[in-house]
Amino acid sequence: MRIAIAATGTALLLCGGAALAAGLGAFDALLALSGRPLLDPALPRFTEDAGWFLPVAAGVAEIVALAGQLWLVFQGRALVHRWWPDLDPQTRAAARAAADDLARDARGLPGVQDARVRLTGTVTRPRLRMRVAFAGDALVSEVYGELGAGPVERYRKAIGMPDLPVVIRFRPAAKRG
Repeated sequence: MRIAIAATGTALLLCGGAALAAGLGAFDALLALSGRPLLDPALPRFTEDAGWFLPVAAGVAEIVALAGQLWLVFQGRALVHRWWPDLDPQTRAAARAAADDLARDARGLPGVQDARVRLTGTVTRPRLRMRVAFAGDALVSEVYGELGAGPVERYRKAIGMPDLPVVIRFRPAAKRG
């Protein structure tokens, strides 16, 4: 979807730039060589005869522009909610304190070198994202089981969301050399 939107935006930008250049006379030398006007003479006559054409074209352009701006607003809201969920201040403070405890407990597990915790999502669909860096000799399945059995359940209980989805991403820790 993003590729299609980027391609459409690029095409519209190029068309707008070409129209601006044509209006400023950048193509006058080429038109003088071909001996033809930039627009077909029938087009201005059509727009003058049909008094509805230009207002309808402007209205369609306005609707498309409004739809694009609304889409940008929704994308911006989604991006903000991904990093800062809509929570009341008490829940936010409890989540921050519980996240510190969860990260500390995770770092205390054997083989875990670092853990980062973030509550994301919206009010209706919150989720906990956790990144865990582990040593090369750690058993990921054991770390996962220990996290799910203890620290994650305590986090859910602390913020009052027993069904909170949790996404844990494991990665090997960077070697220090």
